[in-house]
Amino acid sequence: MRGTLLKSYLRTVIIGLGLLLMVNPVQAAAVDSHTSYVGSNFEDYYANLPAAKVEWSTTIDVPAAENSSTDYLMGNGVVSVGEGKAFILQKGQLLAINVQTGKVVWKYGAKLKTPLLYQDGVAYVTSEAGTIYAVHAATGKNKWSSFINSKGISQLVIDKDQLFATASGDIQSYNLKDGKLQWRDNFNAPLFDPFVIEDNLILAENSESGAYTYNILHAFDRITGKELWNSRNHSLPIAAGNGTLISQRQATLMDLIPLTTLDHLDVKTGKVVKTVEYNPNNIDPENPVTEDGYISSGGIAWIIGDRIYIGGQKGVFSYPANADPATVTRDNYTYASMASKLSYAAGPYDGKILFSDNQSIYGVKMVNKTAVQYGGLSNPIARFDLLGHGMYVAQTDGKLVAIDLISAKPILQLKTSDRVFGPTLLENGMIIVQSKGKLTAFKEPQALKMK
Repeated sequence: MRGTLLKSYLRTVIIGLGLLLMVNPVQAAAVDSHTSYVGSNFEDYYANLPAAKVEWSTTIDVPAAENSSTDYLMGNGVVSVGEGKAFILQKGQLLAINVQTGKVVWKYGAKLKTPLLYQDGVAYVTSEAGTIYAVHAATGKNKWSSFINSKGISQLVIDKDQLFATASGDIQSYNLKDGKLQWRDNFNAPLFDPFVIEDNLILAENSESGAYTYNILHAFDRITGKELWNSRNHSLPIAAGNGTLISQRQATLMDLIPLTTLDHLDVKTGKVVKTVEYNPNNIDPENPVTEDGYISSGGIAWIIGDRIYIGGQKGVFSYPANADPATVTRDNYTYASMASKLSYAAGPYDGKILFSDNQSIYGVKMVNKTAVQYGGLSNPIARFDLLGHGMYVAQTDGKLVAIDLISAKPILQLKTSDRVFGPTLLENGMIIVQSKGKLTAFKEPQALKMK
């Protein structure tokens, strides 16, 4: 009897399943088949994010291939702003654009190229032949033209009464008043961009290779261009004062530098007069293997105000700048739940340290170490810029999203013409967005203005 009942029950179940499959195949298919994956597919979540009201847009010249990565990634001179104007290149001419209206105020020259720089009422631009032109920003009239052509100019820097330029790896100095060449550096090998100016020194790096490759920091006299000293395995200084430069020592195959090491170099000789080591991760210098099996190389250091910041795999650490790190309590800013996937991105800014994994942005409030996640992104990040209380995030799909740094809420979005971005700029209440071959402007959102 039990066997008969069991056979009858199984027959009923099988018939029932057959009817279910015939009557409602969709329901049956709802069982997870493990053949699909849903990841960052949140575009529709922000479909109602307001679009920025474009006040104006115009075309801009795309830098030559050899300069495009420097111009766009480092922000060197694709567009410059000042005096309520945006200075751009269009068909080889220098144009001044009123940032409120987008109207052309004046045009200047022909066969011009980046880099482009504005400072103190004058716009500076270079030509394909290597001439540097100084143009009055108010009128578009020539102030001076350099007498020496220097092809391959990649950087322009103004300090005091001198204009410095790098041309094919050489540093040159021009009189800011009349454009006369003062000197070319007397070094016999190309130098890297960027270079920096510190008081009477021009500081630049290059590298040498032999049994291994190492970087060299060079110091040139700003009056004569002559090399005064050089120092192996040092990077550009992160601070200066009291007759010294603070430079981070760089690791090589022969010297791994497991701890973040800051050397104080004498400005006159380049000799190391003081060394300070930072070990926020408590690495054993004799066995500098990290928890994940890698050899520690310390972290990248920078100085803002009276604090030293060190970025590493476990977030950002901070110390008083003028204190022995062994005797003070250091701060640690990290997004703990995703620390292994994130890298330092920006800050401190607006009371936060920002981290990113190239897909998302996270912040840590400096006042209480609490974490903030910034949403509104649907594609990988090309770059972001911090202006006022706003974070302007350019995605690789050509969309720019403006996010409130305080509330973490997306405010608006702008769809641009291309995925390649230069820095987003703020001038006279207008946000200026650079995409490849195009400039677009909209009003700075009221909620993001710095009070």
